[in-house]
Amino acid sequence: KYIVIFFENIPPPILMPTTSAPASATSRAFLLLLFASKPLAGAYMFGNGARRSARVLHRHRPLSMTATASTATSGAAVDYGGIPHVAVLIGSAPEALRYYTEVLGMSEDPRGLPAGTAGAVVRVGEQTIHLLEGPNPDPLAVDPDYNMSAPPPGYVAAGRPVHAGRDRHVAITLHDLAPLKASLESNGVPYTMSYSGRQALFCRDEYGNGWEFGPPVTYEKATRLFPPYLAAEGPPEGRPIGWGGVPHVGLLVSDTPAAKRFYCDVLGMVDETDLRPEALPFPGLFLRCGEQQVHILELPNPDPDTVDARPGHGRDRRTAYSVKLLAPVRAALEAAGVPYTAETLGSGESVLFCYDPDANELMFVEDENIQVIKEDMVNMAPMVPWTRLW
Repeated sequence: KYIVIFFENIPPPILMPTTSAPASATSRAFLLLLFASKPLAGAYMFGNGARRSARVLHRHRPLSMTATASTATSGAAVDYGGIPHVAVLIGSAPEALRYYTEVLGMSEDPRGLPAGTAGAVVRVGEQTIHLLEGPNPDPLAVDPDYNMSAPPPGYVAAGRPVHAGRDRHVAITLHDLAPLKASLESNGVPYTMSYSGRQALFCRDEYGNGWEFGPPVTYEKATRLFPPYLAAEGPPEGRPIGWGGVPHVGLLVSDTPAAKRFYCDVLGMVDETDLRPEALPFPGLFLRCGEQQVHILELPNPDPDTVDARPGHGRDRRTAYSVKLLAPVRAALEAAGVPYTAETLGSGESVLFCYDPDANELMFVEDENIQVIKEDMVNMAPMVPWTRLW
């Protein structure tokens, strides 16, 4: 059995690393892959042509001609899978479920949270959102005066910014913004559109948690690795919206260089900040953690940003990261003097919790089945194993 993949206009370093090969030799080339075991469901075409099948390898971001060598480098040898879930703080699970299922049109995950944890879980494609009931030290109300695109230096926020894109938030892909807009308007939920003109809508739940929604085209060029499951299909029967998943989370920090040292030098995430729009009027970073990204936003933070003021490990809003092994994470945190808590969940999963320098909680989930995404140090792009098929 075989599959033919057609490449068109590929730069010479990718297919022919020797400097003696003429550029014309790689303008059109065929790659024949032989499979001795089971047949594949179909063939896939990459290049300038349209995608021929919904089941494709990870989308490969065109190489940046201006990227620096640091783009594809990282610190600790942590093998990331991606972001399997995010967790937000809420006051009432029934009330929150009404918002997420009836207003946003998401589906409740019947598996729910681990035993002894109050709240609920909703699903967006391959990923989940954990709604955690518990004490919330963060302000819920919006500060109407915080409505500028870039606050002046030293600005102190009296509440959440009007535009959730200037706040901590989670981005989610969907098939079409129109039905979401209609639902928000009919339920009296305020929203804003992207300040930069992207096809992205921002809103909040009643607990101040910010969300960003957009079609896949909004996010594909922001990373060198866009997994195909984020390309949302049409809505399932009886549902108004078809969900893709989470392409990135946005985190508030007070010091971008310090955040880079923590996330890249300590935790080994990959710097893709050369893909960040230059027009953004505040400092920040685009960092890749496997199949997803972390967007660092250096903006006024209305939340308590010290660990002592937070609810504590496992009880706080957080981003969960899947990693092949926890040992490198543990070693990196210990070497950097970062406190952490490790435990085994009732499901048998080994996890680790810690806080970043701005008291954003991180959770690492060990998954030995992760297939490692290797970094191409020459072309500054991920080299995805051919076995990573969906």
